Amino acid sequence: MNGLNQILKIGWSIVNSDSSTADHRLRALGLINDLYKYQMELTTNGVIVTDAIRYVQSKMDHLNTAEKKLLQNIKEDKDKEHDSYGVCACLKGKGKGRWSNTFITIMPLQFESYVL
Repeated sequence: MNGLNQILKIGWSIVNSDSSTADHRLRALGLINDLYKYQMELTTNGVIVTDAIRYVQSKMDHLNTAEKKLLQNIKEDKDKEHDSYGVCACLKGKGKGRWSNTFITIMPLQFESYVL
């Protein structure tokens, strides 16, 4: 479609040009007429429109599937990362309240397995 529009622009520039001969103008008008017919056929032909819609729908489905897989992989990676950390709570009681100066440190836990 974009190429047809470019040809239409060139055709109209030939028609509107003062330096164009009458023969060139008539040929350009004939080309413009054919291009408009062709564009009308492309936009109103049910098979072409249906194929274009089907193509766009399949690409959207493909992208949605890829997005779901990517989000699932990100979630699994976060879960694996979360599972590899343990929590060590360190309490310091030098304050007015019982829980003042309380902080929690998160550090990785090292697990070793032994085979007997």
